[in-house]
Formats: sequence, C-alpha cells, structure tokens
Amino acid sequence: MKTLVISLSLLSLFLIGCKEEIKIDYAIIEKEIEVVITIDDKRNYLELIFKDDQKVRGNHGAEIMIKHGKNSKEYNEYVITQITQDAINLVKVEKYFEKFGHPIIKEVGEIAAIAPWTVIHHAQTYQERERNFEFLYKAYLKGNLDDGAISMLLGRMYEMKNWKRFQMENPYTSEDEINALIKKLNLEKKKVNAQKSIKRQ
Repeated sequence: MKTLVISLSLLSLFLIGCKEEIKIDYAIIEKEIEVVITIDDKRNYLELIFKDDQKVRGNHGAEIMIKHGKNSKEYNEYVITQITQDAINLVKVEKYFEKFGHPIIKEVGEIAAIAPWTVIHHAQTYQERERNFEFLYKAYLKGNLDDGAISMLLGRMYEMKNWKRFQMENPYTSEDEINALIKKLNLEKKKVNAQKSIKRQ
C-alpha cells in the first residue's frame, strides 16, 4: 500500500505520549481524482472535502475537553481524528490542484470553491501553506477567493513564523495588508509567478 507518513510532533501540547504517525492511502485518493471529469464531478468532490473538514470541527472538541480533560484518552482520540482528516483532505486538494488548478467559483459554486482554502488554512505546518500559496493567490487575482480569505491565510502564516500577530498602522486597505504580508513572508517570487501565469492564459 502506497502511504504518506506525516509527523504529528506539533500535537505535543495535546497528545498523550510521544510522536504519532498518520498513514494515508494514496491509491484510494488517486482513484477518486481519476473519475473527476465533469463540472458536477468537481463540485461533488470538493463539497465532500469541505463536509469532511467541517465534520471534525465545531463544539464537539471543546465538549470532550471539558468533560474528560485535555490530557484524556478521549480528547487525544478526537485530536488525532481531526489531524488525520486534515492530512487526507490536504492530499485530496493538492491532487485536485495538480489536475485542474484552483476551482472556478462560477462553475462549482461557493462551497466547492472555498474548500481548498479551508483545508489549507487548517493544515498543520507553515510549509504546507507556503507550497500552495501560488494556487490560492492566483485564485484571488481571478476573483475565485476574496481578499479576506487571503489576508487570513497570510496572517496565520505570519503568526506561525513569528509567534505574534501582524499589525499595521491605520489607515490601510486589504490590498496594502496582503502586499505587506507577502513581503514579510518572502513570498514575492510566488506572487510574481502567479501574476505571470495569469498573463499567459
């Protein structure tokens, strides 16, 4: 079985014991993306990813932590379930990007179009966000993601890298904030690549 092993060392604040591992079956995901052909296929594929993302979120985790405690077996299992689903979803989104690029909102609808951003926003590492930034930035330039989504993504990346929130002096626009964050995070080359890609289309 072809698998991807993902380190969960970031869960040390939550998990009982030492390092955990997730195994993802690539073969199943490859078969799923192979049969995605039509616009309806794309919409269904992406909406299911979004549904799976939301299914492991909400108030359920807080309720388990309050009832059993942060260091309990029950909460440990909940966190592992969430991180496992996030890892699977990320692979599915990246496979979609490889085949189709970012979804077009006018084709697939709002929920399907926001699914990749949602999954990448919930990714565990900075590197996972960075390697998908061009896809998301290009989607923003083409109107398939709004400025709030890009600002939130970049703001979270800044926090992960600097352990503090990004702040700007007023007044400033969303575009000012986005450009400032791109510069702070050394993503300007990826920004230019996205811009050039659009011009070639």
